[in-house]
Amino acid sequence: GPSTNMSGGRGYEGGRTRMGTSVILNVYDLSPANEYLCSVGLGLHHSGVEVLGREYSFASGGGVFDSSPKEAPGAKFRESIELGHFEGGSAELNAAIGDLREEFGPDRYNLIRRNCNHFANALIWRLLGRTIPGHVNRLADYGNCCSCLIPRKLLEEAPVGPGGGSGNGSSYQVFSPKKQDTPAVFSGSGHTLGAPSQEGRMSLLGSWRGRASQKKAQESLTDRREKAKRAALARMEAAGAGQKQN
Repeated sequence: GPSTNMSGGRGYEGGRTRMGTSVILNVYDLSPANEYLCSVGLGLHHSGVEVLGREYSFASGGGVFDSSPKEAPGAKFRESIELGHFEGGSAELNAAIGDLREEFGPDRYNLIRRNCNHFANALIWRLLGRTIPGHVNRLADYGNCCSCLIPRKLLEEAPVGPGGGSGNGSSYQVFSPKKQDTPAVFSGSGHTLGAPSQEGRMSLLGSWRGRASQKKAQESLTDRREKAKRAALARMEAAGAGQKQN
């Protein structure tokens, strides 16, 4: 039955055996974060199908292409998974790939909906009638839920492609990005946390003075009203006393 070879070696090159033609899925890491993600069944992976000593994959700009097994540029080889054997040779293999070239054309790449792992799954299905292991492309399946948040350029560029770089020949590369100087986010002399600037102190002083003046005006108005109330009461008392005397 199908078996999994977790070794990272290059001793087995895939080919015809007494059982038929071996079909191997070579899986690569595209990010150092896979060291943590793979433990929970996730990961950012590239994959290629190794048959008859060549590895077949898919990328933007190049479409379906072949390369030496376990040597995908811009990616770190992780494992080889032997998926089985099919009764056929190079003619049957070429026919299966030919049937997929239109669907996986050079301008049809999409990181979420049609990437290298989707191609590997389609080719494996043509050859063996089975699918690739779910963890290889699970992150893209989850990404379908939020693909509208991913920049279009990132969606349409493959991190691995023919000719030793990404599919469109861009500088986009997931696994080993160039180190760039981090631009300074803050500039200027700055101030100690909690210490207001000169402008801030003047603003606070002006605000305090304004509130003090407003409070003083309110107190003055209240005082005048109180005095008027007392004078009115005094007049009423005086008038009442005069009526009693009469």
